[in-house]
Amino acid sequence: MTKLDQIIADHPDLSLDDLLNTKKINADQKAQALKKPSLQSSLTQLEEQITQYRKIDADYQTRMGTERESLTGSHKKELEELRASLKQEAEEEAKTSIRKKLLTFTQFLRAAAAQRIKEEEADTEESKAFEGALLLVYGGDDKAVEAAENLIEGRDEAVPSVEGLPLSVTCMFARDDNISTVR
Repeated sequence: MTKLDQIIADHPDLSLDDLLNTKKINADQKAQALKKPSLQSSLTQLEEQITQYRKIDADYQTRMGTERESLTGSHKKELEELRASLKQEAEEEAKTSIRKKLLTFTQFLRAAAAQRIKEEEADTEESKAFEGALLLVYGGDDKAVEAAENLIEGRDEAVPSVEGLPLSVTCMFARDDNISTVR
């Protein structure tokens, strides 16, 4: 097409038929020259369409970016809310658990105090087990904490007497029915 345009520009006074007759161009080149206006019109339309498509693409990309930011923000907010909710639930569960354990421990102390009131049973193995457990709990050291945990968790552990001698009974505080049992 460029070569044909050059030939036509070099001979502005000749028509396409004259150029064909003088054999400056061939029949295919004449047909090409005749199609040029429609091709240029098509080219212009296609360039306008490309411009429109690029504009649509830019709008789409902008909308998608905005939507992505919105979704990311809402997802992040949901995650933060969920974390806060789970943290609050965990704290409440921990408080409830600690409260239940403290209740169990105070119930043991109440049962031990009730056992002390029974003076006629002061020399029984059960009474000695309560006194030994109290001595362990009142120790104020790591063994005291371990003894309190054993009572709270309801572990069936042998309890020594106040003198440290092993007893033939074990003392276990059962949380479910809130009573102390000695075996």
